[in-house]
Amino acid sequence: MKSNIEKRITFITILVITLVLSFISSNNLNFYSRDKNANIKISKISGTIYINNNWTEAISAGVCNGSGTWDDPYIIKDLIIDGYSSSNCIEIQNSSAYFRIENCTLFNAGADWSSEYAGILLNNTNNGIIFGNNCSKNMYGISLVSYSKNNTIYGNHANNNFNTGISLNTFCNNNTVSRNYANNNSAFGIRLSWNSHNNTVLKNNATSNKIGVEISSFSNHNMVKDNNLSLNIFPGGVTNGIRISRSENNSIIRNIVNQNGWEGIQVYESNYNFFLNNSINNNGEYGINLIRCSDNGLISNFITSNGQYGIYLEDCESNIVKYNTINNHDVAIYLDVQSKCNIALNNSFAGNGANIRDFQGVCEEDGLTAPPVDVLIISLIIVMIMILITGTILVLRRLSKIKVIRNKKSS
Repeated sequence: MKSNIEKRITFITILVITLVLSFISSNNLNFYSRDKNANIKISKISGTIYINNNWTEAISAGVCNGSGTWDDPYIIKDLIIDGYSSSNCIEIQNSSAYFRIENCTLFNAGADWSSEYAGILLNNTNNGIIFGNNCSKNMYGISLVSYSKNNTIYGNHANNNFNTGISLNTFCNNNTVSRNYANNNSAFGIRLSWNSHNNTVLKNNATSNKIGVEISSFSNHNMVKDNNLSLNIFPGGVTNGIRISRSENNSIIRNIVNQNGWEGIQVYESNYNFFLNNSINNNGEYGINLIRCSDNGLISNFITSNGQYGIYLEDCESNIVKYNTINNHDVAIYLDVQSKCNIALNNSFAGNGANIRDFQGVCEEDGLTAPPVDVLIISLIIVMIMILITGTILVLRRLSKIKVIRNKKSS
């Protein structure tokens, strides 16, 4: 009997201890859970920012810090801003102070094609660094307009915007656009337009847009180098990896331009541009298509397995196509009947239906070569006769004057 009582006491004791430990453990878990939740930061959406060279007021409002010098720039950072479809998220105008915008998330600046809003808009503004921001789901991700110069756009995400990921428009010169992601935008990944000169577009990804990179409207002396401009396939219309329109002296170097919907590279009414060491493969119809262009150089590009044509020149004059590797096309190089004076030299071919289809007019048909020898001789004889006649007339006039003078003296 005593043994049974001791067993019951022991069982009850163990049960009580178990319940107590369970209670303590539960409280500890709840404590740690509450402590963890207490440290979670819920990001606050800030108001939109507009600075018209009034940085002192922006500092007072807690928008930024710094002094605006090269070694102590104004800094706007770590903000989340909703444009509410009716405003730029961050807009800076008329400033030449040094500043940085970094690590911000900027969205919903404009939702229809009638607006020009952007996640970040610089208007007549210089010396900015835009770094590490997410400028997605706006009309424009990042937009520089109206004489914005010497800015650096580096390491940003400008994706899924309704128009363009990164845009430089109207005399925006000497800017650098580097290592950004400009993907899935409805129009352009990166665009330079309206007299935007001497900009560098380097090591960016601009994919799944309508056009990866466009240089247009008299924008000259820009460099597009080491970018991935592939998979620009957009429903409706012509899609390109690179498009150059009415612009000159641009350098397109060592880019990957693959699997775009229509053309790898399209060049329209543009002269003196240079295309070197680009990889242009598996595009829908053309590797490189030049339309009404002159004096461009297509040198040492690797062009393979595009829809029909490796290189197609339409109504083009005096372009050089040299040292390219062009494989696996219906026609590797096509020169149409309206073209003239283009040179295709030292290219290598493999697996093409035809290597060159050359229907261009020859230079002699347009008086671009020296005239025949007999024409030169006749022209020289005519010139010499005219010189002799003119000289004779002058001599006779001179002699006549001398005779008159002598007669006057003798009288």
